[in-house]
Amino acid sequence: MDQFEYVMVLMSIVLGLGIAHILLGIGGIIDRLSRKDDRLELSLAHAAWLGACFLWLVMFWWWEYGLSTTIADWTMGLYLFLIFYAVTLFLLQTVLVPRTWDGVTSLKEYFLERRVWFYSLLAFATILDTVDSYLMGGFHYILDTGYLGMGISLATIPIVIIGITTTNIRTHNIMATIYFGWQILIGFGHLEILSP
Repeated sequence: MDQFEYVMVLMSIVLGLGIAHILLGIGGIIDRLSRKDDRLELSLAHAAWLGACFLWLVMFWWWEYGLSTTIADWTMGLYLFLIFYAVTLFLLQTVLVPRTWDGVTSLKEYFLERRVWFYSLLAFATILDTVDSYLMGGFHYILDTGYLGMGISLATIPIVIIGITTTNIRTHNIMATIYFGWQILIGFGHLEILSP
C-alpha cells in the first residue's frame, strides 16, 4: 500500500458514511411515503440539494485520485486538510437528512429551518474545494476546469447569500435544480476520465 492509498482509506470511510446517510435518508422518505397514516410533504429544493451533495461526495472521491501523482510526500497538514474537507461534505448531508423522522412532516419546512447551516457549509465546502483544486496543480489546474468548474465556485457566492436570506421556496427550488444540473455537467464533462 503506497502513501496515497493509505491516506485515502480514512477519507473513503468518511465519504462512505456521507453516502450511507443520504441513502438511509432516501429509505426513510420512501418508508414515510409508503405509510397511509403518515404524511410527508416533499420538496424539490431538498431533493435537488440531496442529489447535488451525493454527486459531490462521489466526485470528490473520484477526482482525489489526481493527488496520487501530484503529491510525492504527504504531510500531516495536507492529510488533515483532506479529512476536514471530507468531514465538511459529510456534515452537508447531516443537515439535509433528519436523524429521526419524529415530527418531520414537511421536507420543505425541514430544509428552510436548516438553510443557514446548509448554505454556510456549502460556502465553506466550496472554499475547501478551491484549495483542493489548487493542490491538484495550482492555478493552471483551476483554469483547466474551464467555465463549468470556475463558474460553479463563483456562482456559489450569490447562491449562499440568497439562500441564507430568503425563505421563498421557489427561489431555493431554482437554485438547487441549477446547482444539481451543474454538478452533473461537471461530473460527466470535465471529470469523466479517471486520470492523475
